[in-house]
Amino acid sequence: MWTDPAYRRLARTFELPDGSRRVYCHHVRKTAGTSLFLSFLALGGEDPWDVWRRIAQARLQRTTSGSYSFASNDRKVLAEGAYFFGRSHRPCAEQSLPPNTHTVTILRDPITRVCSYFDYLVAGDAPDTPGQVADRERHLAHAGFDSFLDRVPTHGLLTQLAMFSDRLDVSEAADRIGHCSSVFFTEDFADGLAGLGQRLDLPLRVQRARVTPGRSSLTGEQKERLRTRLEPEYELLRLLDEGGIARIDGTTSP
Repeated sequence: MWTDPAYRRLARTFELPDGSRRVYCHHVRKTAGTSLFLSFLALGGEDPWDVWRRIAQARLQRTTSGSYSFASNDRKVLAEGAYFFGRSHRPCAEQSLPPNTHTVTILRDPITRVCSYFDYLVAGDAPDTPGQVADRERHLAHAGFDSFLDRVPTHGLLTQLAMFSDRLDVSEAADRIGHCSSVFFTEDFADGLAGLGQRLDLPLRVQRARVTPGRSSLTGEQKERLRTRLEPEYELLRLLDEGGIARIDGTTSP
């Protein structure tokens, strides 16, 4: 892996307008991170789903498409940096990245994100979708929303906060998000992607993925219970807004 000449040779050609040599996404579940991934995979001129399937089937979870190389999930490959775009769900403190990496994350209204996550667990993936959710995780939602809230781990519920602070410390998470190169929201995905494409001088086009057909309807009591559990993430959003880092009704990047 460390001496693979093809990937290293290709990586030396990558240079973005801000001086970055690669892009990495801190991918929070159900925030349109997969759509961002596919939007980058499409840059090579192929069907991005075909590119993703090659990545999923590769031993080191990476591949090339056109003049770009892509990587996903493998800790050492992502730390080594011989790729144009990489991503993982790994907490940011657990994933080393080389210098000159343009980091991006997408955030979402916490209640909307959790409802989308629940609906996704209920519906599952299409049979040919790479990176399918595990059956044990899907089982969290099998007995309805109240049971789901009883059983889902705190880090699995507060995924946006947990991505940037294993201690679930709101200030620590806000500081780490503030050090990301680009931050935008699922609610503003098309505008956020367009802004990212302009910053990086890339012809990024929206590629939609994993749009769950069903939508759960919560009772008032369920919404209040969920809102209470998610208060730390709403506090995080308030800190990001106050710090001028990002706000949910518009894209702001450091």
